[in-house]
Amino acid sequence: MKLTIPAYVRGLHPEVEQLMRKFGNCRRRAYMMKQKGINRLSIIRQLREEVGIPARYVSAAYDTIKALPSHVTFGGLALQRLRETGKITREEYHRRRNRLLVCRGEANQKGNLCLRVEDETLRVTVAEKQWISLPFFIPEKYRLRLTEAPYYTVALKRRDNCSGYDVKITVPVEEPTIVSEPKRVMSLDINSGHVDFAVVEKKNLKPVAFGKLNCSTILDARKAEKRRRIHFLINKVRNVAKHYGAEVVAGKLGTLHSRNRNHANRKTQGMNQYAIRQIMAYKLPLNGVRYGERSEAYTSKVGRKLSKPFGVDVHKAAAYAFSVKVIDYPSFTFLRSVHTNEDDGSLSMWLNGGSEPTVLYQTLTGLVHDEAGLLPVEATPQHKVGADDITMSLPTHILQVKV
Repeated sequence: MKLTIPAYVRGLHPEVEQLMRKFGNCRRRAYMMKQKGINRLSIIRQLREEVGIPARYVSAAYDTIKALPSHVTFGGLALQRLRETGKITREEYHRRRNRLLVCRGEANQKGNLCLRVEDETLRVTVAEKQWISLPFFIPEKYRLRLTEAPYYTVALKRRDNCSGYDVKITVPVEEPTIVSEPKRVMSLDINSGHVDFAVVEKKNLKPVAFGKLNCSTILDARKAEKRRRIHFLINKVRNVAKHYGAEVVAGKLGTLHSRNRNHANRKTQGMNQYAIRQIMAYKLPLNGVRYGERSEAYTSKVGRKLSKPFGVDVHKAAAYAFSVKVIDYPSFTFLRSVHTNEDDGSLSMWLNGGSEPTVLYQTLTGLVHDEAGLLPVEATPQHKVGADDITMSLPTHILQVKV
């Protein structure tokens, strides 16, 4: 696995600007030669003589274009349209198109030969045996990881406002250690603007906590800011999971069999569902939290049945149903057969097909109590559990967290 460390270099430097121009030219030439069927070694050998930059830059330039499809516009189509309409000058077009500089590190180099981090500076090789040192900022919490890394890859990208360069340092990290089996499950119900969750005991399927993470600010944020806020949201998920000692499970929304597939895809994209799951998949295990993904089909329908008896909204009840589905699928199928009374929200439970009572049935019927306290109730298929009985005895906490 790999970890990307953010850093920053203040101000622009003429040597780096000239090197970026040559690196951009090298990328475009390598792309054209690759389209003609020329092999990698021949491209690197020829471009090193033509462009006049170290071979490691040329090799990194080839790596940035080797997976690109045909008919690529370097710099972006929007930038090209600005130039065609005369809204930017030719010099501005070339400057904004050449804004990247990359160099890969290898284990036998003990770091990176062309873009090397040295204490508070970044040493940039501008030609053979010629380099400059740039002061740069790196968060203190990443310094130890960077020092211990056997090698690292560095990428510089000029900011749009020309105030400096964003630096991304990619280091290899060890595979996360196997985390012991948690006793609880924290299931997530991801929606547009908020993420509801439920923490449930695996042993008896009793809810421990319900909560909601408000993340409406993610919806209107731009790309870079949106990713930062998603990381902040996932940090909250991690903290709650660690507090309750639970593993995290998120649902995969499938739109393949939807009646209006385009509408379903747009709605899923608006939730930032994929980006949240993608980041959680690598970030939570690195922080000692187990993570998994399961289908959440029918959990919302079951949540509508349980929302009144549990005294929570539909999304939190759907998260509880999702936890039950992950822990004990037969109990989830039993919940799908439960009917609710529209008048008082009570649950009328009976078994379909003569199946045996499940752990969930015994749990729900055991929540009925009298004036003296919680008393076990005989699990009979026709027994009804009132809404007040359940909500009064649930040992849960409602959490509201703003992101």
